Amino acid sequence: MNCIVIGAGNAGRPVARILNHIGNKVMITDSKNLKEFPEKVQETLIKMEKEGVELQLGLNTPDFSGVDSVYVSPVIPKKAPVMEEIARKIENKELKLISQEDVSDIINDLIDIDIIGITGTVGKTSTTHAISEIFKNAGYNVWMCSSRMGNLLSETIIDGIIKGLPQENDIAVLEIPHGTLGIMFKVHLKVAVLTNIYIDHLDEFENSMEKYAARKRMISCSSDLLVAGAPCRKYIGDLKDTVFYCFNEPEFDSESENVKGSYSGDTSKKSETPEHENSKCHVSGYFEDGILGLNYNLEGVPQVSCNGSGELKTSFKPLGYYLENSIGAATAALCYGLDEKSIENGLSKFDGVPGRLEYVGDYKGREVYLDPSHVIEGFIKTLSLFPDRNLIVLVENFDTANSRDKQKLGEVVARYANVMICSAYNETMGRLDRHVIQETFKGVEDPNILKIGVDYLKTAGELSIKYSKPGDVIIHVGPGAITRYDSTKFKMMSGIKEGCKKYE
Repeated sequence: MNCIVIGAGNAGRPVARILNHIGNKVMITDSKNLKEFPEKVQETLIKMEKEGVELQLGLNTPDFSGVDSVYVSPVIPKKAPVMEEIARKIENKELKLISQEDVSDIINDLIDIDIIGITGTVGKTSTTHAISEIFKNAGYNVWMCSSRMGNLLSETIIDGIIKGLPQENDIAVLEIPHGTLGIMFKVHLKVAVLTNIYIDHLDEFENSMEKYAARKRMISCSSDLLVAGAPCRKYIGDLKDTVFYCFNEPEFDSESENVKGSYSGDTSKKSETPEHENSKCHVSGYFEDGILGLNYNLEGVPQVSCNGSGELKTSFKPLGYYLENSIGAATAALCYGLDEKSIENGLSKFDGVPGRLEYVGDYKGREVYLDPSHVIEGFIKTLSLFPDRNLIVLVENFDTANSRDKQKLGEVVARYANVMICSAYNETMGRLDRHVIQETFKGVEDPNILKIGVDYLKTAGELSIKYSKPGDVIIHVGPGAITRYDSTKFKMMSGIKEGCKKYE
């Protein structure tokens, strides 16, 4: 085929690469010039050109000469002038439309190993890494894709296909965000994992939670088995044969000792899932004295390789939301058919993921953590781990490509913080948005909370030492810990180290 891809944004680039990879002549077009794209996108486009994709950038009117097939990025407005021309050419049979389903079929044909796919609002990355650790320790060669390898997972997955990673490995463990699901919903998954569905990204779905949930449900379209966290039940209750998992500690208080603590005592937060919901779960996890355990009953569940019931127990180091997410990982491994000992061994070796509730160190007696939480449930699971501790929260600009309700998020953070230092610079988008400080602090009603607004994260880190004392906890929250991990951590820690010198 001679293909043209309309739109060189996040949706168009991966499609152009995969079409080119399978032998088509491909041209990608966009009204933006190359220099108008972010630097990393420019690098990708230049690499695509070297691979054989023709770049037609900076033109408002694409050249359809010699083209017989077209892919249109979903973000292109339906009323855009180019869409009228495309519709006319399709009607006249001058062009064939390449659909999302067509692209999904291509990807499916190119990955000839078993796939475990993971989606959800939060917990995708840590669940992906936990599953990968379990299978690696069971002797599998694992091709893993997660947001730690790139913000745009569709590009990361396509890049892996082009590099031949499916042929080099025994199993693929792929994090699949809602955007990537659009071109992967027909890809056959041996096991699909849906961690949770919470309010986020609604501006992409006409502010409809129903439409957002429907996108997440797409992971079940071509999966042999769906594994889902208990919070998903109200959105997927009609899907038969789903294996539900939950994390439940009815014998413990919901908030206890701090997250850094060793294996003594309970250091987790009780599941927010009601106990009557937990009783309906096929797999229920618990944590006590450094031991992560789960009870499972998979009797009668179709497609489960490991039928039966039993209990797993293993020593486990990461805490907080890692507990629930690792129960999900263990459930996926059980359903795939791994034996109990392999799962226990893998979980015992799992040390967590950089940037996710990461303990950075002790600085002048302050415990410092880095976390990417930027939705309500994430804040609750993270910040509630530090009861009876003075909490200095470095609040990063919450917006990414999506705008979030900063007043509401500020209100949730304020439930736990003693000091809130809010930085205006958007680490993800690379811009200064001073208005976010006022919007975030609108949600803070407690007059006893110290509120400080700054432009940059480095300044926030420095002031966190000034307004804290030995024994306090300093924790960063915000998406930069995912999208710009190295630079976000560097900026925060540069400020904290400077503060240690300045305010000692």
